Amino acid sequence: MRDLLYKEFRLCMQPLTLIFYSFVLMLLIPNYMYLVPAFFTTNAIFNLFQRAVTNNDLAFTVMLPIGKRDAVKGRYMFVVLIELVTVLLYVPMILLNNLIVPQPTHLFAACPTLIGGVLLVFAVFNSVFLPGFYKTGYKTGKPFLLSSIAVFLFIFLFEGFFMAAKLLSDTVWIAAKITDTFNCIPKDGVTLAYQLIAAAVCMLAYAGATALSCRVSQKRLEKVDL
Repeated sequence: MRDLLYKEFRLCMQPLTLIFYSFVLMLLIPNYMYLVPAFFTTNAIFNLFQRAVTNNDLAFTVMLPIGKRDAVKGRYMFVVLIELVTVLLYVPMILLNNLIVPQPTHLFAACPTLIGGVLLVFAVFNSVFLPGFYKTGYKTGKPFLLSSIAVFLFIFLFEGFFMAAKLLSDTVWIAAKITDTFNCIPKDGVTLAYQLIAAAVCMLAYAGATALSCRVSQKRLEKVDL
């Protein structure tokens, strides 16, 4: 599997990915939807798949002494590593946001739970785009369009939920509790624990969704005649 990852990095990685990583700087914009930079990482992954299709990479990979399932697994590991780099980049940007951006924000704040939200964005993308691609082994446009719609629908619902909670915080107790809990990096340990627990739940959801997506993709590729 290490050799497969090496092949992915050597043949599929593009310098353009680094440019897409730079969109995490958008966390320094006040009152912005801080899940949007994660979408640009999915755009980078889409471009990597396009390059792989252009180079007929999948056909080359299955000609190696490995099965189709291993080819899919290797590509999934490559995608997950790209996504986790984005997650790591979010950490210092969340700290910078809390230091220099005026608080509070009207949208979901830059707090530890935001990392969980980013992972949920990737879970949605992995569940739509990757199985969609492996249904044919070469079509990227339609799966990416559908995954982009799903990702932005999730972002709007996510942000809309917390925006509604802030609007109702003066009259609804649970809305006030949600607003207080997920409002930037807290100074008390209890609130921080709630945020970390929420992030951990999102991590588990990401892992489960990506693993299930991988199995679906493996089954779909086995039916494709390359």
